[in-house]
Amino acid sequence: MLFLPRLLPRSMFRLAAGAAAGYVLAVRPWHLRWGADDSEVHGEMPGDDLVSVPQYQATRAVTVEAPPAAVWPWLVRLGGYVPGGLPGAGAAPGEGAEQQPDFKAGDLLHGTQDTVVEQSEPPHTLVLVQRGTDATATCSIALREIPDGRTRLVFRVRIRAEPGLGGVAYLARMDLTDFLAMRRQLLTVKERAESTR
Repeated sequence: MLFLPRLLPRSMFRLAAGAAAGYVLAVRPWHLRWGADDSEVHGEMPGDDLVSVPQYQATRAVTVEAPPAAVWPWLVRLGGYVPGGLPGAGAAPGEGAEQQPDFKAGDLLHGTQDTVVEQSEPPHTLVLVQRGTDATATCSIALREIPDGRTRLVFRVRIRAEPGLGGVAYLARMDLTDFLAMRRQLLTVKERAESTR
């Protein structure tokens, strides 16, 4: 009984250290490249030069059984990638999926104050940049046509945080939430594009 108070904190420390090591060595590398092959992870993407030395980079991908022209409208609508003043995300199948907003470099995204279209080449490339007080972040999206009329939909996020507590908090928040949001978006776009083929 006299040793229990000493053993309990030590065992809890070991458990926490083991969980942290498992996340860093196994889970985090997996979610930073979910679905992407080596060429996609290590290859260049449009917009990489906007954050030249990222503290956080994730490249994720999915194959869609539809051509880029059929995937692009769903990407735009479901992702909320809409220039200011146009309706937001969430169109149901058949509701405006064919309407493609005319993105131009410099457009501010609808519902945001600091996310700007850096590059838009429908239906293949969209690069967004967010320059905030805590960090600069880019989201590069490529729709690459592959054999049999399919598409590789590749997302890359790169972040460079500002020094200080705000930047550290931004990186920590993205590390926890970015994977779930990005994976959900990729799978939803895939499902919608394939269902209307």
